[in-house]
Amino acid sequence: MIQKNIQNPYRSNDMKRPFILFFILPTFLFFPATTPNNDDSLLRELDKVLSEEQVYMTQKQERISHLKTRLGREVSPDKQYELCYTLIEEYKSYMSDSALVYIRKNLQRAEENNQLTWQIRANLQYSFVLSSSGLFIDSKDVLEHIPREGLSPELQVEYYKCMELLYVNIRIYQQGKTLSGKFREKIRHYRDSILHYLPGNSPERLFYRYVIAYSEERYAESLGYLEAYIKTLHPGTHEYAKKCYGLSLVHKNLNNPDLERKYLILAVISDVKDAVKENRALLDLAIRLYEAHDIERAFHYIQYALNDANFYNARFRYFEISQALPIITEAYRQLNVRQSNRMKILLGVFSLLFVVLLALLIYLQKQMAALKQARGTLKKNNRELEEMNDKLNSLNRKLTEANRIKEEYVGYFLDLCSEYIGYLESYRKMVNNKVAAKRFDELSRMTSSLEKGNEIKELYANFDKAFLSIYPTFVSSLNELLKEDERFDIRRGDLLNTELRIFALIRLGITDSSRIASFLRCSMQTVYNYRSKIKRNSLHEQVDIEEQIKKIESLNLHP
Repeated sequence: MIQKNIQNPYRSNDMKRPFILFFILPTFLFFPATTPNNDDSLLRELDKVLSEEQVYMTQKQERISHLKTRLGREVSPDKQYELCYTLIEEYKSYMSDSALVYIRKNLQRAEENNQLTWQIRANLQYSFVLSSSGLFIDSKDVLEHIPREGLSPELQVEYYKCMELLYVNIRIYQQGKTLSGKFREKIRHYRDSILHYLPGNSPERLFYRYVIAYSEERYAESLGYLEAYIKTLHPGTHEYAKKCYGLSLVHKNLNNPDLERKYLILAVISDVKDAVKENRALLDLAIRLYEAHDIERAFHYIQYALNDANFYNARFRYFEISQALPIITEAYRQLNVRQSNRMKILLGVFSLLFVVLLALLIYLQKQMAALKQARGTLKKNNRELEEMNDKLNSLNRKLTEANRIKEEYVGYFLDLCSEYIGYLESYRKMVNNKVAAKRFDELSRMTSSLEKGNEIKELYANFDKAFLSIYPTFVSSLNELLKEDERFDIRRGDLLNTELRIFALIRLGITDSSRIASFLRCSMQTVYNYRSKIKRNSLHEQVDIEEQIKKIESLNLHP
């Protein structure tokens, strides 16, 4: 469990704050605050890589299976030996028992083919695996039986590397005992010998300069050598992991705990990706996390290290782990005990909280019921207000339209009345003159012309012009309400016909058939027939077409 840093964001003196803090208190009891480390992201990456360990092991097994398939098909002893040698390299830091099986096969193959060089190379691998497994005496015995005369510089380097590894492991195993000091000179001798046989341009010389400087406690100098050498390696390999582990040791002695832990994590990540089971970095990292009180991670990591040691069959690593495991396991047990105690406290606190919460819920339920009732009343009032507002808006639109119509018609017919008054005055004078002159025949002819209805036609023409000036889209809007073959064909500039005047009067609010018939000088039956006809020709029979006509808007209704 990764512990979290929890800070109190509540600083106000508001009365609600203590109540909120009362609910937050259990989180402080259960999750103690910790200070986040700079390598938290690296630890998360390591956790992810460890969770995918089986993926990398599968990739390793696929490489091994491919080599085994090639080995089974190969008939050339030379190629068989090299393939077997490559298999041992895959196995020697992964599974010691399998590595030993193929080492013995190569030793047998070397003997059958009378190849001394093959035998020496196989014995060097044999020594490495035995030393890594903790079989120091057997490893030393193998090395002592290797004929040194005539070895190539390359094999000399490998020989001294095995000797150095053997005595380094023995010294680690004897740590704290009196025997450990006597191996120091041997180890220095073997490192000097490695440097002697390494080519002058070999980057590996930087590594052994680091090793010598580190053993002589020249840590700053050793750091420079190792940082230069690690640039030649690729992450995700065992060699890169070993050099990262070396950097962690340097930073440990330079008192840089953050960098020490960083390189331990990088070493473990590379080893897991390369499916290496013989490693020390994971054990050291578990110990460092234990010292930093990250007990849960330390416990899980040391379990991983123990599983790796069992998988590899490394008695040597198992011995190292067995020294740290009880300490970390006990700390993990104590952590669980503390968490159990916190859980008990939490149960008590939550029981109290439950009672308080129950009372609060009852109170809130009552308040919610009252609030719901108030909201219902408010919602109802809002609906009524909206309905009233809609009605007022509708009335306002109608009043606006009525005022506009009134203004238009009043102005228009005032002008018309003025014209008629002038016309009647002129007509009166003319009649008077005719009477005074006793020209009665002319008067008779003039009055007979009135019977032809010219004034009525002029009245209708003036009505049409006035109406269409207010409702210029009346005809097109009315046509939209009718079936296509029953629509009126009135071109721009034309006046209305009798049928359209009926619906124009309805739009103006005159719906009484007798008044309409009187104004249009026609029978009520004619008005009734036209109204019935337009209802039959309505595009939507279920809609009252006369009500739709009343809603046709005038021009610039909303100024």
